[in-house]
Amino acid sequence: MLDSKQIINAAKNQTNLEYFGNPLFLEGFECLVQSINEEADLNYIGMEAQQHRLIGILANLLRIENACIQHPEILTEEIKSPVVIVGLPRTGSTMTHRLLASDPRHTAMLWWEGRYPAMLDNEVRGHPNERMEMGKAEVEAVMQASPEALTIHPWDYNGADEEILLLEHTFLSTVPESFMRLPTYSKWVESQDHIHAYAQLKIMLQYLQWQNPGRGKKRWVLKSPHHLGFIDKLLKIFPDSKVIQTHRDPLKTVPSFCSMCSNLFEPLTNSYNKNAIGHHWAHKLAKVLNHCMEVSNSNKENFLNLEFQKMIKDPILEMEQVYKFIDEDFTDQAENAMNAWKEENQHEMGAHQYSLEEFGLESSFIDSYFSEYINQYIR
Repeated sequence: MLDSKQIINAAKNQTNLEYFGNPLFLEGFECLVQSINEEADLNYIGMEAQQHRLIGILANLLRIENACIQHPEILTEEIKSPVVIVGLPRTGSTMTHRLLASDPRHTAMLWWEGRYPAMLDNEVRGHPNERMEMGKAEVEAVMQASPEALTIHPWDYNGADEEILLLEHTFLSTVPESFMRLPTYSKWVESQDHIHAYAQLKIMLQYLQWQNPGRGKKRWVLKSPHHLGFIDKLLKIFPDSKVIQTHRDPLKTVPSFCSMCSNLFEPLTNSYNKNAIGHHWAHKLAKVLNHCMEVSNSNKENFLNLEFQKMIKDPILEMEQVYKFIDEDFTDQAENAMNAWKEENQHEMGAHQYSLEEFGLESSFIDSYFSEYINQYIR
């Protein structure tokens, strides 16, 4: 059993700090711990992993709050007109993200920054070597525990990745329920006002920008399927955002997402039910896609739609359209950087096998719950 007081004290002892910031985040932490203890049925490895992860997240929160108090100039950092990519896995969103991030005029959160965003004691700005090594070791451990994970998502500790890892520090993200059964926690998360999470996300981006002198001259490129469900909150915090939606038939994307979650569940729990994973995520994904569609229809000037097949066929041609949308020149330097990224990442990740039936789903469910989305973007 996890002990929330013990975890909090461990984070405080590790950092010699006391202030966590927004009390809502600790409320979420307590709810998560209770849900893990009562519902997740984690094995020994799973419990140990969560203990370590939660202590690390709370230690990051303490350090982030302290940094903002000690260096109030962090909160004056400008995050100008970020480009935000939203779409389910297997829609070309990762390729779109990493192509845009390869442009030297842009910047993105790197995987190790998402897991270890807070500077360590005595760390000098611009020299995060120890945190980079921590991130590298963690990705290697994931690959060893779950080799199939590489067929689902291209893991790269030093590559552009999803800032849902930053949102996890608010305890208002869907990260925990992607690899554990947590119905009580999931319900709590859905009942909260996520404006708090996105306000904190902005602070964390400002902090990352402040840590790396020169980054402030670049434009942030953000990406996460999580934003689909809260795109209205993101636009309130970043009203000048340019949002790119990547689209593909939910018959392909929904079982792929469920397969990813199933793959993450397996090493950590004593038991898991693929039908339960399918039911949980299929309903949630329908809800978030419909939400983003509704918001985008009301704010068309902020949104651009990209089709998966066109992106796969000729990504550079699609990038020309993207750059018009984000009001930037598509320079030779940008195109060369993207072609270099393509050359380095053209290797096959391996076949990712999945089906609707594997997760107790039928095509009629997709046709029904995703009908508006399919009619607008797919057919």
